[in-house]
Amino acid sequence: MGAWSPNSRHRSTRPVVVLAVLAACAALLSGCLVPRAAGGKDQQGVSVPSGPARLPDEIRQRGVIVVAGQLASPPLGYLDSDGKTVRGLNKDIAEELGRRLGVQVRFEQYPFAGLIPAVQSGKADVAMDLIGDTEERRRLVDFVDYLDQATTMLVPQGNPLGLGDVGDLCGRAVAVVRGGVQLALAEETSGKCAASGKPPLDVQQLNNPADARLQVQSGRVAAFLGNTPVLRYIADTAEGGQLFDTAGSGQHQRQPIGIITAKDKTELRDALIATLGGMFSDGSLARLVDQYGLGDLALQKPVVNGQEVIR
Repeated sequence: MGAWSPNSRHRSTRPVVVLAVLAACAALLSGCLVPRAAGGKDQQGVSVPSGPARLPDEIRQRGVIVVAGQLASPPLGYLDSDGKTVRGLNKDIAEELGRRLGVQVRFEQYPFAGLIPAVQSGKADVAMDLIGDTEERRRLVDFVDYLDQATTMLVPQGNPLGLGDVGDLCGRAVAVVRGGVQLALAEETSGKCAASGKPPLDVQQLNNPADARLQVQSGRVAAFLGNTPVLRYIADTAEGGQLFDTAGSGQHQRQPIGIITAKDKTELRDALIATLGGMFSDGSLARLVDQYGLGDLALQKPVVNGQEVIR
């Protein structure tokens, strides 16, 4: 487990270039996005910047990008013990983006359900949190993704039951947060257990993660199915790392997450795409992610609304 952190312009309108890219995509069957001439749009309607990343005039003149976050999802974004200082991977990424774009970054706390509305209304320029990039949400906002979230098992220190993966939960009690995506995994696993002649899972839905963790700590359940980044953080930090462990691959239910922008803020979105792409290329994004023990969940390059943009 990794240690936790405390903290030019190119133009080409020649048709042969586009034809070559089209041929490459067809050959690879990769579903990649093919840009038109510089400054145009790709086949999914995502505009492709024609030059260096440029923030909207409003943000450049203000000198600050406002980031909405729930700030309750360590190690991605959370408040320090003083209740004021923002910590986490998202904060580190946002500040590096701001440095490269020449602006400051300010986080503002919102409830989870208020994050997308904050971006849509313009109260915040972007949002960063454990918000999965789904088709339903893409109808409302755009995503510039750089990391996957996933599901893992939180178990008592030492993994006394020797759980290797979710298939080992047959006949055992398991905790999930009510309304969370992990319920689907628990129910799917339970069905597979029954189909193979084993007892199903005893799925217990709790109101919040803290209650689910307490069920593990008290031995009332064998495991808590929750978000991989958060549960890894808890296993490493709760009582100095002496209370819990994670078990299994931690790769179930992978789903991209990233920076959320409003649909009409294409200039901002494109500036983030270009700048984040630079962080991938020079290795700085990988270094930040590795500091938080999440290297296995990092994407290979930024994607927009689940689609790769060729630059």
